[in-house]
Amino acid sequence: MIAKLENISLALNRQTILSGINLELAKGKITTLIGPNGGGKTSIARILLGILKPTSGKVVKKSSLKIGYMPQKIEIDRTIPLTAKDFIQLSTRAVKFDKTFKDLASRLNVEKILERQIHDLSGGQMQKILFLRALINHPELLVLDEPTQYMDIAGTQDFYQIIDEVRKASNCAILLISHDLHAVMQKTDLVFCVNHHVCCHGTPESVNQHPEYLSLFGNKGALAIYQHHHDHQH
Repeated sequence: MIAKLENISLALNRQTILSGINLELAKGKITTLIGPNGGGKTSIARILLGILKPTSGKVVKKSSLKIGYMPQKIEIDRTIPLTAKDFIQLSTRAVKFDKTFKDLASRLNVEKILERQIHDLSGGQMQKILFLRALINHPELLVLDEPTQYMDIAGTQDFYQIIDEVRKASNCAILLISHDLHAVMQKTDLVFCVNHHVCCHGTPESVNQHPEYLSLFGNKGALAIYQHHHDHQH
């Protein structure tokens, strides 16, 4: 066990965002949060990271836990000149551009854009730079919030393959937030379906048949494991 949320609840402006969330993350395992927009998935990640303080419940993790975080999006002042490489170096720890970094940059096909201005990158390129930055200090826990949102179908499939490779090579725990049911069901170990509370959780195969999962995603959800990707619509 790398980190754990115990009976977490969150209320903001008298609205219940999360209620009774229990979640455990293990080394070498990919745990995925799925569910409707506004259902509290990103709030779970932020509580785990210490960005948000829960109204009640407990976050269990060692204080020295190395975490890599890839947010859903990031706003950078366009008046600030900043290359992709400069952005990656913005860290509380010293950054090493070692062989692991170079190999991953090559695998992501971003070596040629490291010297480009961050504001000139496409959405998909920016996602890859955010991913690279999340991995730069070899985290024990990797938190990825909608990492493929600006990528095309081929890019998405390749990216999930890279996530799987990273997990196997580093044995880190991964918490993934995603709307991409097909890719998630192919690569994840555990799925938590969240809509303010945990509707259901388990292996992709078991969750795929759960009534609450089917009520949220309908036929699209039921076929997520078996459909070819180009049949899947957001």
